[in-house]
Amino acid sequence: MLHTLQDAVIRKERVSDQLKSILKQAILNGQFKPGDKFPPEVDIAQKYQVSKTSAREALREMESEGLIQKKRGVFGGSFVAAPGPEKMVDVVINSYLFGSITAFDLAELRRILEPGLAGLAAERRTDEDLAAMADCISQVAQSIDSGAPDQTRAIGFHRLIADACHNPFISALMEALVNVFQQVLAKTPDIETAKQDLAYNQLFYECIRDRDKKKAQKAMAAHFDTLDDIIKKERAGR
Repeated sequence: MLHTLQDAVIRKERVSDQLKSILKQAILNGQFKPGDKFPPEVDIAQKYQVSKTSAREALREMESEGLIQKKRGVFGGSFVAAPGPEKMVDVVINSYLFGSITAFDLAELRRILEPGLAGLAAERRTDEDLAAMADCISQVAQSIDSGAPDQTRAIGFHRLIADACHNPFISALMEALVNVFQQVLAKTPDIETAKQDLAYNQLFYECIRDRDKKKAQKAMAAHFDTLDDIIKKERAGR
């Protein structure tokens, strides 16, 4: 469906970058919507009188940015991707894994961000949000009672707080941050540390349930006073 793409003249330098900008604008303009099949590279190359290599590189970069996704098979090809948090998660995780940001950097961001999210969740939470939080607390408590604390689920409670804000960008950002901390704190904690973390989650739940915005913010701020110590212990044990 190349006729739907805006005509443009491609200059010779940085052809793939210019081509990517044009194709990206076609998506932003609504000429292609999530799920639509994108023209193959050979058609794009003919349309804009560029090499197939330049067309292929432009599509590859669009895929890496999460704008399109490739599917194999008879009905395969490049399709416009629906927006989602996956790429944000990948960027944050890779930045941590490759050392450009540290767990302490992310903890500092969370210290600034999450008290506000706790307060917003207290304002916006629904009964469904509370039910999800209560279920998480119950399952973590059971894991502690069994002697094998579920740290991954306990950290995931912070994702539930973000979801209770009912802002998709907040949920996407916390999905990324929580995913990293589930790796940072992957080691099974001692029982006392797990109980302390569970007590904080219970307190967060009660504040959000009672719509006590100020108390929720204070509780979250106090929680991060202990997080640095937990990270230090975890890193020292590796």
